[in-house]
Order: sequence, then structure tokens, then C-alpha cells
Amino acid sequence: MKKGNIDVVFEMVFRRMRSAMGGTVDLGLTGKDGVVHPSLTESAKMMEQNVSLFGSTVESLLYRFGKTLVNEQLVLKRVADVLIHLYAMTAVLSRASRSISIGLRNHDHEVLLANTFCTEAFFKNNYWMIQLQKHSPENNDANIKKIAKEVLDNRGYVCSHPLERTF
Repeated sequence: MKKGNIDVVFEMVFRRMRSAMGGTVDLGLTGKDGVVHPSLTESAKMMEQNVSLFGSTVESLLYRFGKTLVNEQLVLKRVADVLIHLYAMTAVLSRASRSISIGLRNHDHEVLLANTFCTEAFFKNNYWMIQLQKHSPENNDANIKKIAKEVLDNRGYVCSHPLERTF
């Protein structure tokens, strides 16, 4: 094993141990040198936690599926949903922080909107990332695949209309 590979392995083990022990996440969004306004600190912390969990979730997906990850449509849909929410959280925090900094009228309402959106997105992201860490029986993927196969095999909706006579 090359020296570079050993360094990567140790770095990954260290990151996993830190996250398993509940280590705090600090991406530099808040604090003295932070880029987010102090009134948005709680939302920024939620985003930092989501970003950290997203990284470890994607890493575990790559370990589990390897190159076949590109064939897992349901998994990729959840990954895309989380990523869309992370992008939206970034945009909302940036806009609200800028509004406060330049003193726009009604910036307090924008802060309220930003905090509400970030809280909602935080909990949705956590739910989706927990679903990504589970296997098929717990996340309903097997049922969705079965429904899709039946619809595809029948080239349409499988069920009969309830008002249709079947006798």
C-alpha cells in the first residue's frame, strides 16, 4: 500500500471516529470570522450539520454500491433532494444575511423566513439521509420497485376501476 493511501485511510478513520463521538461541525459560517449574520447562527449551524452528515452518507453509499451507484435511481433521487435543499439553504442564508448587512427594509421578516425554511429543510434532509442509510425493507424501495415492474409489464395502470363490473 502506498503512503498516500495510508494517509487517506487514517484521515477517514479519524473523521468517522470524530463524528461517531458527536464532534461538532464548524465550516466557518458563524463566529467571529463567519460569513453569516449572527441572527442566523442557529440556521447556519443546522446547515453545517446537514453538510457534514451528507458527506458521510454519500461516502457510505459509495462503499455500499461502488460503481453501481449510478444504477440506483431511488437512492440518487434522495441524494438529489438533499442536495437541492442544501443549495436552497445556502441561498436563503446568503440572501437574508446580505439583507441585514445592508439594512434592507423588512429584513427581520426575511430572517424569519430564512430560519423557518432552514429548520424545515434540516428535518427533511435528516429524514432522507436516514432513509439512505437503511436497506430496502425499511425505506419502501422494494415496494416501489415492485409497483414499477408491474406497471411496466402491463404497459399501464394495473388496477381495475372500482365501478367496473367484474362478475
